[in-house]
Amino acid sequence: MGVLNIKAVKENTGVVLDFVTAELENNNFPADLHSDILVAAEEIFVNIASYAYGPEPAGEVIITSNVTDEATFTFEDRGKTFNPLENVNPDLSSPLAERKIGGLGLHFVKSLMDKTEYRRDGDKNILMFAKAAK
Repeated sequence: MGVLNIKAVKENTGVVLDFVTAELENNNFPADLHSDILVAAEEIFVNIASYAYGPEPAGEVIITSNVTDEATFTFEDRGKTFNPLENVNPDLSSPLAERKIGGLGLHFVKSLMDKTEYRRDGDKNILMFAKAAK
């Protein structure tokens, strides 16, 4: 199990992705699944960095990993209450020019992962996603 406590700023996205990659590699998680997990981790972290806190000061994000036969990553922040899983899935059937901007990243997270869960615990947003080794 690994833990990364990091400031929620977009400039730290590379550090987050390095942490996730190291956790997957150190636990021999199948390499063909790494890219799906990295897409999910990047989307969740960038959303927290962009929307959880006010412009300044940025708050912290605690990322916890548990990688066995399933890779589980949990993102915890003390930002504004926000359950990204409640967002309506984007309309992918309408013409591109008529679609609303945004919403695809979280759609990808839900589509790529085997499990996604959100809960609010006191003043914390806690979002977990998991992908099983196949």
